[in-house]
Amino acid sequence: MMRATAARVDARLARPSRARSTRARRASTRRAVADADARGTTTFDPASTLRHARVDVGAHGRGLFVTGTGSALVSVAIDALVCAPAAVGEGAEGRAATAIRETYREGWRRHFGVDVPECLIEFVISAPFAKDVRLAAMLAWAVKNAEAWRAYGAEVVPAAFDCGYLANEEELEMLQDAEIRVMAERSKAGYEATWNAAMEAFPDVKAALGTSSEDELRWCRSWVHTRAISGKLGDADCAFLAPTIDLANHRVESTAKYGVSADGKNFELTWNEDSIEGPTPVANTEVFISYGDRMNNALLMLHYGFIDDENRNERLPMEFIAPGARRVHGSRVADACKALDDAGDKAAALAGSNLLMVASRGPPPGVADAPAPPETDPEVIQALRQAVDSYLSACPTTLAEDEALLASAEAASLSPRALLAVRYRASRKRAAEAYLRFLSILK
Repeated sequence: MMRATAARVDARLARPSRARSTRARRASTRRAVADADARGTTTFDPASTLRHARVDVGAHGRGLFVTGTGSALVSVAIDALVCAPAAVGEGAEGRAATAIRETYREGWRRHFGVDVPECLIEFVISAPFAKDVRLAAMLAWAVKNAEAWRAYGAEVVPAAFDCGYLANEEELEMLQDAEIRVMAERSKAGYEATWNAAMEAFPDVKAALGTSSEDELRWCRSWVHTRAISGKLGDADCAFLAPTIDLANHRVESTAKYGVSADGKNFELTWNEDSIEGPTPVANTEVFISYGDRMNNALLMLHYGFIDDENRNERLPMEFIAPGARRVHGSRVADACKALDDAGDKAAALAGSNLLMVASRGPPPGVADAPAPPETDPEVIQALRQAVDSYLSACPTTLAEDEALLASAEAASLSPRALLAVRYRASRKRAAEAYLRFLSILK
């Protein structure tokens, strides 16, 4: 996940990429809720899961917003969720297996009126495959057999995902980044190969999912990849699909925490008392969770389908920095960054700070008679500039051309992943040009 801006195309949570209006979706959801309630089954309608939060659309697309002062924001019954232990194999059985078996055997029968096939339950608990594969298998069965899961998928989850690993050839080409392209292609191939291996190894599970098409199975896998969330059952790490909670947007500085309640009955989203917004909930502020404290934009784009224009985890390519390794003094870098920050060019200050990781060090501040740091060799600065210039000149388009495309009517005709690719490559060039501004005042 990092702090996103209004300009961010959040493909994960600006999800309402459906033709139907918000009012129509809500009306349809209410009908689904009423139908399910008439049969005595649980639904994931926000009206039944929200405590001190509401679902709304803000600067980052659809998300959750605080409505009051209570720390409990969202609560969903544990035994209505899709859940899998994070670890399988020797030593894992027994830590969370009993609770998960009870969830599927008793909880799902009580909430949804369905009997989950035993082969699926055991697959989720003990199959020697990644938790995402095990969750996806149970989810695929749920959307076909449990009305609440079908309704949530139809009304809340996007019909198509914009993750980078799903990109086609044209969209990958638009990234202008060979390394990220390879990562996307390998991720896609890996997900497919692992799923196929699991279905081959467990033909009874494949048979249980027999009515699901390949497209439906891929959709379920993407649902899991983008929305699964971690928590503990007892002392065992598990992964959950937690409807409504999964509407929270991403920011590294989270405003909410999530996990299993103390009594083990619910999965909850609660206010983070260490939030930069303050120790108590602030009404009408957006609720953020962190999808990963070290996620840079490449990973966010690949796995979730968005980038963050203010991502503090972004780093310049190593080739921009390596020529200055131990040949630039850290205090010179710090002085230049401060000057840029004072002048209001925070982007250049942030870009320049990348050089601190390889800069040489002198005496700590305050040491008497410390010699003045040496000036940076002009040849070193030139080598640093040359690395950036080589990168920019090799790009098929300039930053100005990318920004013109994003501002043009043509942008509306691009697929979400193509548009995201242009935004990603523009952000990389923008950082490179900011670094050049830093180098221009480095002494």
